[in-house]
Amino acid sequence: MKDSAARHSKDAAITADQLRQLAYNEKMAELGKISAGVVHELNAPLSVIISATQMIMREEGVPEAVLEMLERISSEAQRLSYLTKGLLNFSSHDDTIGEVDVNLTVAFVLDFLNFEAARRGVTVLRQLDYTLPVIRLDANLLKQILLNIIMNALQAMENGGGKLLVETIFSGTDDVSIIVTDNGSGIPAASIDRIFDRYFTTKKPGEGTGLGLFVTKKLVESMAGKIKVTSRNGGGTTFTITLPLQ
Repeated sequence: MKDSAARHSKDAAITADQLRQLAYNEKMAELGKISAGVVHELNAPLSVIISATQMIMREEGVPEAVLEMLERISSEAQRLSYLTKGLLNFSSHDDTIGEVDVNLTVAFVLDFLNFEAARRGVTVLRQLDYTLPVIRLDANLLKQILLNIIMNALQAMENGGGKLLVETIFSGTDDVSIIVTDNGSGIPAASIDRIFDRYFTTKKPGEGTGLGLFVTKKLVESMAGKIKVTSRNGGGTTFTITLPLQ
């Protein structure tokens, strides 16, 4: 009787987990649709702004001060256009496997998060190994993995003066590694073994779902890869993602 009750309780817990995961998936799918609509609405006026400023800049007799202002407007509008297109790229996932340049993907995500890093006063450094061969995987999934890890690192550096280092390394044989290191608050020793658990978070109530790193680990494993974390409370954190060439 006790065994039956225990099984029933476990089944109920699994069902509850599955329902929460389903709700999360539906929420993210709806967010993707909304994001796509917002991107399309923003890109139209941004294109007009870029075209109009460039036309005015080609006119003769425009004062230097005005030209400088127009150049800044055009530059910022192009940056916003790039970011919105990047948002659309993140929100549309079509399960496409192909040859991927890991360095270009890392650069794309860092450029996408450049404003967020600057807003938090974080200096971003890159050490990319240009001997990396292309690997076959889903580029959008890799972008999502990097987005989750790098955003997690940025959120750990709230007080300014933070440094984020992103490295790529080719083993020379059968895998590549992406290493993300921050000098943020670190992860307490008591929490390090649970960091990839579903619904576990070290953030304040209401600030995290506890699904980000759990999903990230599952995505890495879906590519036959591995992810590990090392950290020291108050001394920063390093995430290492290792992906096979095949």
